[in-house]
Amino acid sequence: MNEIEIAKKACVEAGKIAMKYFHGDFTITKKGRIDLVTNADVECEQKIKKVIASEYPTHSFLGEEEGAQGKSRNVWIIDPIDGTTNFAHGIDYFCHSIALVRDNEIVCGAIFDPVNKKLFTAVKGKGAELNGKKISVSKTDKLLDSVLITGFPYDNPELERKTINAVASLKSNCQGIRRFGAAALDFCRVAQGVCDGYFEYYLKPWDVAAGILILREAGGRVTNMLGEEADINSTNFLCSNTILHSQIKEHLEGL
Repeated sequence: MNEIEIAKKACVEAGKIAMKYFHGDFTITKKGRIDLVTNADVECEQKIKKVIASEYPTHSFLGEEEGAQGKSRNVWIIDPIDGTTNFAHGIDYFCHSIALVRDNEIVCGAIFDPVNKKLFTAVKGKGAELNGKKISVSKTDKLLDSVLITGFPYDNPELERKTINAVASLKSNCQGIRRFGAAALDFCRVAQGVCDGYFEYYLKPWDVAAGILILREAGGRVTNMLGEEADINSTNFLCSNTILHSQIKEHLEGL
């Protein structure tokens, strides 16, 4: 089984676990003041690793819950449940995100929304798909006609201030700004063309690895707030349909 098929299989298996717990009984602990983790997160990560290791036993992992394992040039970056706060509160906007990074290059990625059975995938150089059908970014060319997405940091007052200032600047210059609460799916919303741009001031590699590739393969652009091409370690991200990139950037503060 090739790499993207393994990523898809692992996502679907994680989805079965998440849906078993969703609206049911699970334990919640805190990694920070308001940063949640559930036993479903941990079980999903373990299942994802098991599925991948069964096919690629020498590959390494970087997961949100269990950290880094191994020293291979092939690293699977895993967010077992992106949108845990939504999940924990019964809000149906969360996903599983898996990407393979080889020698610091994202080679494939899969993001699965188990509630709506939406599987976003991409292989470098081969485009992006939703449930096997090609997707592409919007053609919106005026900021005033756009719908944008953002997210807020957990515990960083300065970055929260920058986000609020950006929202204040943008809100009267676009049709709407949304805050859904799952970064990986936010990348996909731009990739499939239902939203036109997304920005967030602090994200981790597991939040973005699959989303970066899916969005770029769908024709979108992903940079940091300064307009420099982003990678998984950039921490701050501006995503767009490419056309609106500079128009959105004018309303954002750099770091």
